[in-house]
Amino acid sequence: MTGPMLTYQGEPMDSSPQALGELRRSDDAVENRSELHSRMREDGYLFLPGMLDREEVLAAHRTVVERLAAVEILDERHPIEEGIVRADAQLSFMPELARDNEALDKVLYSGSMMSFYEFFLGGPARHFDYTWFRAKTPGTTTATQPHYDIVFMGRGTKNLYTSWTPLHDVPFEMGGLLVLEGSHELQALRQSYGQTDVDKYCENEGDAESIVARARAEQRELTAEERQSVRWNSTGHYSGDAIETRRELGCRWLTAEYEAGDLLVLSMFTMHSSSDNQTGRIRLSSDSRYQLASESVDERWIGDDPPKHGIRAKQGMIC
Repeated sequence: MTGPMLTYQGEPMDSSPQALGELRRSDDAVENRSELHSRMREDGYLFLPGMLDREEVLAAHRTVVERLAAVEILDERHPIEEGIVRADAQLSFMPELARDNEALDKVLYSGSMMSFYEFFLGGPARHFDYTWFRAKTPGTTTATQPHYDIVFMGRGTKNLYTSWTPLHDVPFEMGGLLVLEGSHELQALRQSYGQTDVDKYCENEGDAESIVARARAEQRELTAEERQSVRWNSTGHYSGDAIETRRELGCRWLTAEYEAGDLLVLSMFTMHSSSDNQTGRIRLSSDSRYQLASESVDERWIGDDPPKHGIRAKQGMIC
């Protein structure tokens, strides 16, 4: 793989062929369901360049940068389409950019996206009602930490998939998604970290049960102090260091120079992360989830006001 040196939290990432590679393309198999399933089993992901309508994706990008400009995140000296941010801007996760966004919904929840999932899944598909949205400003503090998605959304079917959708071209140095090669086949990891749930807590330890019950009764979220006094089943992320994760697990990070219209599909047990955004532009992407409509769904992400990771989602367990 050729290109600039990637960094994670300011530290150079190993760019040797043993540590870093490019994603395998599967756009040659989009009309072959059995081959798509075979590649998902083998790779834990499907990289589908040009799967989505580029102009529709760029229209969604326009709505997002208009919203960012309205709240003075962008540098007004440049055209908003360039997404150049103010020097003091620090952003990472902004789900509000996806709310009531018809142009983005058109990309994610109709047309080519839904047609792909109905073909791939072999039946009527549904999506989560909640859309995750990333707005990663330049610097060394916004890279995504390594994780499996299952720990955040594993209360329904495991036959659930993530679409990572960049809303513009993402060169290597902008910090696009990284996939840890073969991580979906690490059985010890799947049976340990992969079985955890970020919203479960040890109800039999300390005052955890009463703390959560009181917050529920008062219809409020846990305070930072209350959260710290409870032992949780998972912190969510596998680690805070993509460089060390690769060394520990012995796999390569894979990535690509993404373009608007590209689609990256991940299984729930495929570890992923991102590198630093080393440009002057904001990196915009969405995460959306899809499954067969006939299978059980994680209720944390369904409805007009989904529980998400709030107090309504918390479940006690015996530790």
